[in-house]
Amino acid sequence: MTLLVPVVHRVTRSDLVRYAGASEDFNPIHFDDDAARYYGLDGVIAHGMFTMGLVTRFIEPLLNQGYRVSEWSNRFRAMVPVNRTITIDGTAQEFTQKRVILNITVTLEDLPKPVLTGAITMVRGLPLEDLATTN
Repeated sequence: MTLLVPVVHRVTRSDLVRYAGASEDFNPIHFDDDAARYYGLDGVIAHGMFTMGLVTRFIEPLLNQGYRVSEWSNRFRAMVPVNRTITIDGTAQEFTQKRVILNITVTLEDLPKPVLTGAITMVRGLPLEDLATTN
């Protein structure tokens, strides 16, 4: 069994600028404090998809062992302000040589509720084109 270790990441403005360039999501609430405040926020917030993308760091050990994502669902529950630290963790609902089902939680320092929750199903041993038929 692979030991999955929580991932801790401090979200920086530089992260968000790079992500905006890669995703072409230039909504100013992700890089301009004045714009963020205009829209009722305390300041710049991370892109939801950036936060979700960081979850891949948590599942990377499984990817390196040949597991592939066959299903991924998540729910965004709170915003992630810039210059704050998030922790990505999860528990295995099922863990076999062929399939892993993980419950994922992303938490923000000093916030009692998670900012993201979800489930990821990963399979191993199938060609990538056959993943769609694993459901």
